Amino acid sequence: MAKRRAFADEYAIRLNRAVALLGERAPAAVVRALGSEFGLSERQARRYVRAAERCPDGVVVPERTEVFTVRLPGSLIAAVRAAAAAPGGGNLSETTEHALRVGLERWDGRGERSGRGGAPR
Repeated sequence: MAKRRAFADEYAIRLNRAVALLGERAPAAVVRALGSEFGLSERQARRYVRAAERCPDGVVVPERTEVFTVRLPGSLIAAVRAAAAAPGGGNLSETTEHALRVGLERWDGRGERSGRGGAPR
């Protein structure tokens, strides 16, 4: 049975570990170390070593995402999809995340926007 792909945070952690180990050991030794530390096949470990060689400063470890289902008006869903489809809009999840973060920064917790006046629509 095939294993699932690594989550983005797992990938970043493994890549950063490979970067750290490459500073101390030869690539072949890093492949073996990654294999035993993370339970990776030799082929998987080699891929992390190659990626670490391309990113010698490592990468940022992202926060793991989760599924969050909500019911929204169709017009709002259409607007979010249109924003995501626009040039530079990113994918639907990225667009929704950005909109929520911006909205929450402006939200004061009492049903009003901070310094903006009026409730959100």
